[in-house]
Amino acid sequence: MGETRAWAKYPCYSGLLFLVLLLDTLSSATADKEYRARLRRPASNLPSSYAEDPEDIFVQALSAQSARASLHYLTSIPHMAGTPGDLKMAQYVQAQWQSFGIEAEIQPVPALLSYPREDTRPSLTLKDSSTKSTLFAATLSEPFLPEDSTSDTWLRNHTFLGYAPSGEVEAPLVYANFGRPEDFEVLAEAGVIVEGSIVLMRYGECFRGLKVMNAEKRGAVGALIYSDPEQDGYALGPTYPEGPWRPAFGVQRGSVQFLSLCAGDPGRTALAEDGRSAEDVCGYATEDLKPKIPVLPISYGDATPFLQSLANAGAESPVAPASFQGALNLTYHLGPSRDRVVMATHNREVVGTVWNVIGVVESPHYGRARDRVVVLGNHRDAWVDGAVDPNSGTASQMEVAKGLGALLRRGWRPRRTLVLASWSGEELGLIGSTAWGEAHAAELKEKAVLYVNVDSAVSGPFFHAGATPSLRPLLETLQEDVLHPYSGEPVARNFSAEGGIEILGSGSDYTVFLDHLGISSIDMGAVIDRFKRPYGMYHSTYDSFSWMSRFGDPTFELHVMMAELWGRLALRVADALVLPLEHTAQATALRAYVEELKALVGTSMEAAPESLDMAPLEAAVRAYEDAAEQVTREAAGLRSSSVKQNREQALAALNDRLAFTERRFCAKQGLPRRKWFKHVLQAPGLYLGYAGVSFPGVTQALSDGDWELAQRQVWVAAERVGTAAAYLAWGDREGGRGGEGVAATE
Repeated sequence: MGETRAWAKYPCYSGLLFLVLLLDTLSSATADKEYRARLRRPASNLPSSYAEDPEDIFVQALSAQSARASLHYLTSIPHMAGTPGDLKMAQYVQAQWQSFGIEAEIQPVPALLSYPREDTRPSLTLKDSSTKSTLFAATLSEPFLPEDSTSDTWLRNHTFLGYAPSGEVEAPLVYANFGRPEDFEVLAEAGVIVEGSIVLMRYGECFRGLKVMNAEKRGAVGALIYSDPEQDGYALGPTYPEGPWRPAFGVQRGSVQFLSLCAGDPGRTALAEDGRSAEDVCGYATEDLKPKIPVLPISYGDATPFLQSLANAGAESPVAPASFQGALNLTYHLGPSRDRVVMATHNREVVGTVWNVIGVVESPHYGRARDRVVVLGNHRDAWVDGAVDPNSGTASQMEVAKGLGALLRRGWRPRRTLVLASWSGEELGLIGSTAWGEAHAAELKEKAVLYVNVDSAVSGPFFHAGATPSLRPLLETLQEDVLHPYSGEPVARNFSAEGGIEILGSGSDYTVFLDHLGISSIDMGAVIDRFKRPYGMYHSTYDSFSWMSRFGDPTFELHVMMAELWGRLALRVADALVLPLEHTAQATALRAYVEELKALVGTSMEAAPESLDMAPLEAAVRAYEDAAEQVTREAAGLRSSSVKQNREQALAALNDRLAFTERRFCAKQGLPRRKWFKHVLQAPGLYLGYAGVSFPGVTQALSDGDWELAQRQVWVAAERVGTAAAYLAWGDREGGRGGEGVAATE
């Protein structure tokens, strides 16, 4: 990486300097002073050659005022991926980073993109099957709210789902709860026929694209997805604009690409010049990675008459079980309806361009083989204005860049290079980050020690994180060292749930780094609800500056808190003498994964009296536990050693083992039916999409009742864990520092 262009594959756009005109309120200025007045706890693993602690310099640069101003600008216009608004925001981010002293460039990425047609609107009606008269016509619109000045956008009348095809169908309606395989099994057991029907499903529990995939596999001709007030509406509190929760006509947009099969551009447009296709990379043709049936997102206001139609169908439409019941004031039935549903979608796909912005803070070793890299990423594109998702993260990232700029002005340089990434195309399918990761795969495998993702940085006060297990102790320490602006207590006291730091699956831009390349990763944010329920404005027109300034973070102190967490984390990894990856924590997690797997095997045996030979996997985990203890002792010795001879070489070798062991958990051939997903310890569930599952190859095979495949996947996992243990203990024996020689395991 001799210069910034080393990370570039595509030509640059020159930046334009945007002046943010908004001056902040007195309350935000007061919040800044109060926030800075609370002294931070001392940092660790930082160079001793600075009169001031670099973390203190960084934190002093952060400002609620400037975070507020950044978000105000970023949410001033819609900026869907690949639109002029998206490019304008890319230019803004580039110009701001450059003003802080950080080299930054815009890198265009060609991609297959999806939009609603502007010249016509979708439609959805309920018709009497006998008279053909219209009983109800859905609005498919989010009304302008005077309290929310940016809600009067053309997009409010064009609710759609990315990569849903155009089409018109008429059919009876059935209701399939969350659209999971087990929900469709309930319909089958009740004698409800999905084939030839339009399926109504509610948001929650699994990724929306997989709801459609599950319906399509069972012969549905169309799909409707709505937000039930039980998940994010009036069942949780007052609705917008009086409160933070979803109003009756709020609509959740989103992508319906089949992301658990393969992330990124389903057309793999950026790889065409290299002669590679989606089938080469993903194992699926482009058309098999997205729906073939029309799909619409609707509000619970529009969904109510359709659910009532199911209730009016009499004995032909059985009452849904308790787990299918939502919060609307009616009894939910399974269907089929007597009435007919007619739906029409009008969408278009184009090969266009999205724009990543890449900034680099160079280490003294930048451009040399010995350099190592920490990547800090957030996506910038939004379905409309995106105050929470994603631009609370963009505003926090801007503060991180500002803090790093303050350090650069003091003459500081990180021990390891920091790369700041502002991705585009995430909402459609993690397009920008995946294209960048695939384009720079070899260099990232050789040099990247960590990827930190902050998507929706702030929707409320409760901190939430998922991470590679070896990074959990670092995150836990960080939560103790940073104080929460509301309570003055450590952030750890304001964690979102009892489950602690979670296993990562997919759903944001860390996916290519962890699941495909085997780079240790963290994903974090502050959420509205201790139980991590979605904030009410998710992917709607009302995810706006107005909502954020009234309900999400009125003082913008939470944005500063997230920037502080992000920045301190980056500094502790970038400047650490010994990388703070603790493999004893990884070993503990592995042991827990094995116990979970054994419990799942026991449950599966109740249905099919089969068994798995777990001995190879358990032996590999024991070897990993021993290696983790060994490398922990080595790290302690090197930290305390005063002997200088060969110390730098020993540190470099140790740090590579600490960082690159994660690569050894990747299998070249990938997971069964999912060759792009390489990591054998965790991946998004095939039918979940967001949530991670441990030993995904084994787990899915057991779920499918394929015991032979499950056993083969146990052997694959055992081989990978054993290889990781050997590398952790002794270093490279596979022919590649970053994992280039990872063996194929069949």
